[in-house]
Amino acid sequence: MITGYNTDVEYDGVVYHVQTEDKGLRTPIILSLVYIGGAILASKRAPYDDLVARGFDEQVLVERLQRQHKLICAAVHAGRIEDLKRMGEREAAATAREMTSTADQVREPDEQAEEADRPPSVPRFDDAPLTVRLINEQELRGGKSVVLRLFVTRLAKGGRLPAANVKLVLKTLGTAFPTKMIESWTNDGGIAAISVSLPEFSTGRAALLVQAEDHGVTAELRRIILPAL
Repeated sequence: MITGYNTDVEYDGVVYHVQTEDKGLRTPIILSLVYIGGAILASKRAPYDDLVARGFDEQVLVERLQRQHKLICAAVHAGRIEDLKRMGEREAAATAREMTSTADQVREPDEQAEEADRPPSVPRFDDAPLTVRLINEQELRGGKSVVLRLFVTRLAKGGRLPAANVKLVLKTLGTAFPTKMIESWTNDGGIAAISVSLPEFSTGRAALLVQAEDHGVTAELRRIILPAL
């Protein structure tokens, strides 16, 4: 897995955070995300199956990663936020059509589960072996306490299913404070609720990292933590 890139880009008085990373050979995709206030505004996925098929060349992948990151940053700097949003929506729709044409109907979590523990519909378009995502997207700001509701799914023959008993490790990372770590596990519905106090800081950068691990298969979720007001 290649080290990714993180860049803050300002446009019209607003600072956007662009993150580009390699998802690894298990899921050969270069993924770029555009954030504001901890929420994802746009995304760009670029598969590199062709590199794997013809013999993996790490340097070529590094060049593709750099190029995609620079292109997304340039688009944000030029104010093309809406274009990036539409591009991400088209990609997601196209991938969804492709996956649903070959996959069985996605199973939903138990309809009798309590409303507070009921996750949203399992995404049909993600073919990663394991995924972790936030149910309650919210602004993450230093000095605040938040409860993160995480939904973990695994790929199964019948589609994506909630992943029970998966270990989650939540880390708060920053340049102005030491790393803190919290461990938790998903319930039968694939959900974990983790309460975390975000370290207070006014300079430097910070991020929240959630790592899921299930029998050697891993997945990650990252969100930017904003400085304290």
